[in-house]
Amino acid sequence: MKTVEEQFMQIFMFMGIPKEKIKIESSFVDDFDFDEHQLICLALYIDIFFKVNIKVSDYNEITTVGDAIDLVKKKINN
Repeated sequence: MKTVEEQFMQIFMFMGIPKEKIKIESSFVDDFDFDEHQLICLALYIDIFFKVNIKVSDYNEITTVGDAIDLVKKKINN
């Protein structure tokens, strides 16, 4: 079974982010120039890959790569 981090690498690949640019502290808005639609797309990929429900209220928690990983791990463990 793939780790959360490995699955996120697949998501980022689908979203066009080069692997070498991804760091735990990378900001989706500041570093990857994500707009609102891309953030929604990220949430949908998270739903599909991890089978966890990302609510609109969770979007504010997903500002960096590390935040996204932490949120998924938290939801998986609950």
